[in-house]
Amino acid sequence: MFAKVCVLAAALVFAAGMGWASTVVIDGVNDFPPDALIDADGGDTEFTPIDMGNIYVTYDANALYIGYEHDQDGWTGVQIGIAIMFPDLAGGATDPWAHQIGFQGTCLPHFIAYINIDSEWNEWCVWNGTDWDRTPNILNWVVNTGFDEIALPYDLMGIDCTIYSQVFLELWVTQEGTTKGPLDLSYNDDLQLSTPSGTIWDINEPVLIGCYHCIELFGPSATETTTWGGIKQLYR
Repeated sequence: MFAKVCVLAAALVFAAGMGWASTVVIDGVNDFPPDALIDADGGDTEFTPIDMGNIYVTYDANALYIGYEHDQDGWTGVQIGIAIMFPDLAGGATDPWAHQIGFQGTCLPHFIAYINIDSEWNEWCVWNGTDWDRTPNILNWVVNTGFDEIALPYDLMGIDCTIYSQVFLELWVTQEGTTKGPLDLSYNDDLQLSTPSGTIWDINEPVLIGCYHCIELFGPSATETTTWGGIKQLYR
């Protein structure tokens, strides 16, 4: 099951839909089940090389799998970021690669995965309470195939997936540089800096993200009360 959630206050608001648990092979070929599609995001930027298309998320007993259509088409400096949050894990409000991207609300990213498409340099960033611990090139992340995909093992995240009922996600496209913000966003289309009518390439204040996709995992029912307070579910 997947949902979308805004975490701007003490209450969480869900719009839930069905998703599926499945194992995929990380090889640049889309073998996600069709119902793992969480966002048909294509065509909402000015330029294809900074545009994500269909975005998929699924999971099994070992890992979370994320796949998305993307083709940088010869452009340079294009980077992809993925924010990952679990209930009750503290997170950071800043971007570990110093982009003009920030986070707000009661749930902040505890993990951020980043990759530079040119070099395929990736970093796994973990919030330590005061800053980001950044470990390079340990991620199983395939890019430059037209369909990029990544596996995030629960062991890597140090979590027991059976005790969590949700994981929160946001994905974005940006470029190298400290004046670069989110050119494309998955959930937060209203915040992205590129639209079909134009692109803002450089900014000097961070774009603040507070809304995320919510993926149902194993564990307690999402209708149960959490430590964040009451949850209102809005089913499609």
